[in-house]
Amino acid sequence: HREQGSSSSSSSTEVTPEEEIARLEEMWALHRRREGGVSRPGDDLWLPRITEEAETVVRQSQAGDAHIALRDALVQRLQAAVEADIRGGSVELFGSAVTGLWTPTSDLDVCILAPGADDRHGRVRLLRKLAKILPSVSVRHHVFLRKSAQVPILRWAPRRPGLPACDISINNKLAVANSRLILQYAKADERLARLALCIKHWARCRGINDRSRGTLSSFALTLMLIHFLQCRRPPILPSLQDLAVALGYAPVFVQGCDCRYCSSPTDVAKELERVRGEADSSNKESLGLLLREFFRYFGYEYTGGIIAIRDRSCFAESQDEVDSYLRVDNPFEPGVDVANIEVRLYTRLREEFRRAHALLCEGDGFAAACIPPASPGSGLCPLVGPLRPGENAPLMW
Repeated sequence: HREQGSSSSSSSTEVTPEEEIARLEEMWALHRRREGGVSRPGDDLWLPRITEEAETVVRQSQAGDAHIALRDALVQRLQAAVEADIRGGSVELFGSAVTGLWTPTSDLDVCILAPGADDRHGRVRLLRKLAKILPSVSVRHHVFLRKSAQVPILRWAPRRPGLPACDISINNKLAVANSRLILQYAKADERLARLALCIKHWARCRGINDRSRGTLSSFALTLMLIHFLQCRRPPILPSLQDLAVALGYAPVFVQGCDCRYCSSPTDVAKELERVRGEADSSNKESLGLLLREFFRYFGYEYTGGIIAIRDRSCFAESQDEVDSYLRVDNPFEPGVDVANIEVRLYTRLREEFRRAHALLCEGDGFAAACIPPASPGSGLCPLVGPLRPGENAPLMW
């Protein structure tokens, strides 16, 4: 069908203006043919190729032994410094380093557990103290305190490429609990982690994986993926929180939130048998099919409302939640949006899902779906919009 998609390489591919214009014209043609995301005869012919490309992305994304050793050595030095200088302090990782989605280009999310730092003032004070300690841990890192962030953090960034950067927070226990929940979902079905790595790679290539700029964070994308896998027929994942409630698990309160979830593989397997209706109706859908259908789901089937991975029927919805779009519910804090998408980017994000779905259906391949868009302000692509210094481009002085 189209051979050029198979030769498309990684996110570093240089795109000329002429190529971008040609691709744009083809993209709109794909949109017209794919109105409503309806499947067409022949779409499934491309699934083996999509699966193969996705598996390649997974292999290339995973951290090697050398990267993991470098990361673990840095964490061990940080742990030793914290134990020596902060009474009762300890280091807990969260985010991708816990969920199994960490890549060599990922930041390292670190939580310092310390008694007595339970309010914002106490946490900022402890971060200031930590900023004085960190140069003794690694002279190859810069230290930046971001005390005005929603959760105050210490940015510990390397002076040269090849070393992991760290975002350090204090007593961020809910984030740790969320990461452990994602890990349990990843253990329930190995396709989750592989799909998450592919979707994260796609979002980064397309410039929509930056919460600070109003697009989708990796955590939000992972929750969207779990929601999608729960909605498959038959379902691939159950709700681990709902299962814990149904089985009578005692509440586990973390910072005032009930953080219980089921971690028993046996109980998860029994629940999947129950919701599927038949013991032999397991879902064996391939990586390529699930990837294509994820883009179709959020490009066409999902039209608004809360995206949740637990039953919310016992929580009263506000009108804002009913009318919301790409609102991703925090598993342990119902009503708290972890995505916070800027309204001006709603159309851009929907079109990105539709574009990826169309390219996979038409045989262009996953590599083509991951080709970066034109630069902001170039006028070549309406999806990237105008140049906005400080938002989608560096500040100009």
